[in-house]
Amino acid sequence: MPTNDLVSPWKPMDNSVDLKCLGKLLEELGEAVAAASRCLIQGIDETEPITGKPNRLWLEEELADIQAGARIVTERFHLRKDFIEARSARKEVQLRAWHLLP
Repeated sequence: MPTNDLVSPWKPMDNSVDLKCLGKLLEELGEAVAAASRCLIQGIDETEPITGKPNRLWLEEELADIQAGARIVTERFHLRKDFIEARSARKEVQLRAWHLLP
């Protein structure tokens, strides 16, 4: 039987709006992973075999959904937008160099 000193001090989130904001962002991230995977496997200019939706369009939609979700989460949790934007800019420079992109 656990004693008090072994009980985790963590308290899971229980605010329903907080949970929905983060949950939806995670859902959109997962959908973007699926879209990017499909582009990788089939090609970005191919189409989904059943719906006929272009892979490129699906990826664009999911990336847009991530951006919207990230803005909502940034606002909801009072995250530092200036820090996020600066880090994003630095990361873009690093990724361009790593990918040998202009």
